[in-house]
Amino acid sequence: MMKNKIGFGSWEATALMVNFVFANIMLVFPRNVVNFGGSACWTIPIIITIIAICYFALLARLYKNIGSLDLIDISECIGGRVFKVIIGLLITAFLVFVVSIFMGAFTQTLKIISLNKSTFKYVEMLFCVGMVISAFYGIESIARISAYLVPIIVFGFILITIGVIPDFRLYNLFPILGEGIISISKGSILKLNVFFSFIILFLMVPFFKKQHLKKVGYSYIIISGLLLLWSALSFILIFPYELAVDKKIPIFQLARHIEFGNYIQRIESISVLISSICAIIFLGAIFNFIIYVLEKSLDLKQSKPIILPIAIIVFSLAYLSKAYNIDFLGIGIVNSILLIGMIIPLILIIIGSIKKVGLSGKGDKNEQKT
Repeated sequence: MMKNKIGFGSWEATALMVNFVFANIMLVFPRNVVNFGGSACWTIPIIITIIAICYFALLARLYKNIGSLDLIDISECIGGRVFKVIIGLLITAFLVFVVSIFMGAFTQTLKIISLNKSTFKYVEMLFCVGMVISAFYGIESIARISAYLVPIIVFGFILITIGVIPDFRLYNLFPILGEGIISISKGSILKLNVFFSFIILFLMVPFFKKQHLKKVGYSYIIISGLLLLWSALSFILIFPYELAVDKKIPIFQLARHIEFGNYIQRIESISVLISSICAIIFLGAIFNFIIYVLEKSLDLKQSKPIILPIAIIVFSLAYLSKAYNIDFLGIGIVNSILLIGMIIPLILIIIGSIKKVGLSGKGDKNEQKT
């Protein structure tokens, strides 16, 4: 289904990566950073963006000794087939966890703001069907679609935030240090999880030319950082800290705040459309990489037979995540687990660079293909 070849360009890859972060913005990010930073919540996006830039700069430099290998290839070069299988299953388990948690969150969001009379299973099924269909078309199709749709949903988000500018209150930014330096530092560490998709970036390398890695990485971080900063600022400038901490679905709450008299109403419907498109691209892309990692790790000849079983597992886990009405994306342990998306690439790429796995021949072959 997915082969190690150039499937798309740098812009498609960047759009796909930005959407992973944008999903967090649509669901919980502004409210979560307010919980940690209070009136100084806007400092957390700045801090985590700087950390992400330093993190990527280090890995991009180390990648010179790796060639065009993805994380699965690197694992095989480091420790052979057994190690490849172990890492592949670990990455698969992590991605299944991510897609399940986010599917539950997206389902709950759509149910609250639009399909409040529908059952949770029905709404979740809609996302699951879209996810399965995307798996049959492959990650290349999702990437190309995201190149067109992600700019549209980001533009819609910007329109919503521009619409509430007249109601901005600068005094909401005081006191300057908000909840204090310790709380801001803790929030910055935990909210680094919005960049969990670095693990996807280093699985995606064989799909575009390796020389575009820096372009994709830095563009992804900078665009995402600006969106994170603007979302946090917009949220705290509208809602004082005491109110902001209790506002679920932040962007929807901002959209509800827009008033254009009697001529234009129900602006919040834009946020429904944005959230739905963001969810389909997010879930479809990660599900594709779950299938890709399993196929490559286990050396499967065909991947289509495992699509439905994996989809059922994801559906079941997502349902359980919301059956007890638990906000998993707001739990500290979940935030910590999501950091695995940055830890796994860091460890593998450091070891791979030290062993210069790109000089073993496999990396050179992949380079020739690109």
